[in-house]
Amino acid sequence: MGLLHTQTASVDSPGAVVKAYARMFAAGGGEIRQSDIKAIEADGEGWRVVLADGAIKARHVVVALGPWSPDLLRPLGYRVPMAFERGYHREFKPNPARSLRRPIHDAEGSFLMTPMEQGIRVTSGVELTDRDAPSSFAQLDQVIPLARGVVEFGEPVGEIWRGARPTLPDCLPMIGPAPRHSGLWLAFGNQHIGFTTGPATGAAIAAMISGAVPSFDVSPFSPSRYL
Repeated sequence: MGLLHTQTASVDSPGAVVKAYARMFAAGGGEIRQSDIKAIEADGEGWRVVLADGAIKARHVVVALGPWSPDLLRPLGYRVPMAFERGYHREFKPNPARSLRRPIHDAEGSFLMTPMEQGIRVTSGVELTDRDAPSSFAQLDQVIPLARGVVEFGEPVGEIWRGARPTLPDCLPMIGPAPRHSGLWLAFGNQHIGFTTGPATGAAIAAMISGAVPSFDVSPFSPSRYL
């Protein structure tokens, strides 16, 4: 027995989409800078972001570092009750004669297959452990043979991916101002749906910083519920 969802969409290259966001941001006058962040420090009425190669001063700072956000906030006195839903996936060469055209979720087998730019991605379930614990491929090793019984695919493409999805106790993200520091904004905890909900999170934070009303009710996501 199966259920077909027709009003859905999937992306075969999330990296390409994020790069397009970056190009759009730069075209609008934004500056993209990559550096290791050592600390964020209050600086008068604004903030100083200490980097490995210098510092940036700003009136507002948004912490949107996913599972690494608690590390940056701890020196400011915030203890974020974050857990980590670690996940794994691997991509395989497709069978050109029987291509996969839409994602398939096998609930009984506990795996998901998605057509991607490089091939067929097979994803296993959630691993609840520390963010930086050693990898365990047990779930993935278990579901790959099951997936081959549903759709034919070839040899692996690239390495196994592992991610640590940031999750709060109520499974809702933090979106809004830090409760004890003006100009500090928090935007993280979107679990494993950040690719979908990230743009709305960013739009809400931008609205609040500019003094506008976000397009949706952000009260359930207030950081003050935990901090």
